[in-house]
Amino acid sequence: MAQRPKATPRVGLSGEPGVLELERPLAASLSPGRPLVAHFHAPEGMVLLREPAALTGFFAGSLSSLSVEEVLGHILSGIRSGQLILQHGMVQRTVSFRDGQPIFAVSSVHHERLGAVVVQLGLVTPEQLHQALGKVTPTLRIGAVLTREGFLSEANLYSAMTYLVREVVLNLFEMSEGSFLFLEGRPPEGDSVKLQERTRDLVLQGMKRGEVVTRLRKHFPDDTPVVAGPESPPPGEEALFATAAHGTTLGALRSVWEGSLYSFLTWVEERTRDGALLVQQKSAMTPPMPRRASGTFLAVPPPPVAPLGPEDRFNALLAQIHTALRLAGANPDLMKGFLESPQQGLESAYEGVTLGPDGRVDVERIRQNVSGGGEALARAMTLEALDAFVSYALFSARNVLPGEMSERLYRSYRELQEGLS
Repeated sequence: MAQRPKATPRVGLSGEPGVLELERPLAASLSPGRPLVAHFHAPEGMVLLREPAALTGFFAGSLSSLSVEEVLGHILSGIRSGQLILQHGMVQRTVSFRDGQPIFAVSSVHHERLGAVVVQLGLVTPEQLHQALGKVTPTLRIGAVLTREGFLSEANLYSAMTYLVREVVLNLFEMSEGSFLFLEGRPPEGDSVKLQERTRDLVLQGMKRGEVVTRLRKHFPDDTPVVAGPESPPPGEEALFATAAHGTTLGALRSVWEGSLYSFLTWVEERTRDGALLVQQKSAMTPPMPRRASGTFLAVPPPPVAPLGPEDRFNALLAQIHTALRLAGANPDLMKGFLESPQQGLESAYEGVTLGPDGRVDVERIRQNVSGGGEALARAMTLEALDAFVSYALFSARNVLPGEMSERLYRSYRELQEGLS
């Protein structure tokens, strides 16, 4: 078995040289001219960074513990500038921020590259793109080639870049696994665009997409067998339906789809609804009923109790915080401070909302307060408002609760967040 490449830091934890075993993709990117800087975090671990000159700070972690919404919330609430890198397997997306606003984005995903986007938008032909790609050099990028050759105007190039940045940001919400790294500092010089939406609205759209993807992934897993229906395929989808002509799986169909997971799953939902794509039954035997030793069948267990929805779970956590404060001898009314002076942007959401005797709030009233943008948007804004209140309540309670009790509440909060990602 091949050994992993090793690297020797100049100074180890004890002051002596140490040895690190690195995965080959990381080791292959190392060179004496571009050293990595080690940031030690007690004995538990360290972070290796190739630091840009303008780096003023960083935070990193796993998307299994912090969701995309939470990571972006940290950037937006702090009005931070820098680069956010999310990676899972071979997929890497990087978004540059200036004062909390996304200004540029790049991606390793094919359909999130500029060349694919300008063809998708009908701004250039596939033949023109192929011709331009042959003239790309390390110092001459595809956008410059397309405009220099007259295939694309400067105005259309800017429009395509704006569309691309927006799509990359929205597609971040498809990622529930992987890692993230935010390098705070002056964003890289060069390309930047101005998106039309407020960043907060863009995040809400992303949350909506994420909810749709989560729902449809459960309904349409990759191993779902499908076959093309008897009718002729819709115009432009002939290649896709040819793949499904004799039966295939959604995973195989996804591999030839040029677009985001959100666009693919919504397309599958639409095509199965209109009968153009038929879902087949999986060839699996029904497992036998469990038997007792005597040979009689076990009683069928009762159906499980339906789990609480996200809004009710937030409200239940507020009630737990309220109870914990009371048991610790603190005044639970400290939670009212948030309702008396909500965070900026949440004033209308909490208009007329009061704290109940058990610490809960009227979720329906919050939903009515934010219901102007449709049901999905109202739900997302309701969850955002509840999340902000819980975060405030935990922060305020931490100063008066015993450490173990506070940590238990924070753990419940993290579990709730993970359940929503």
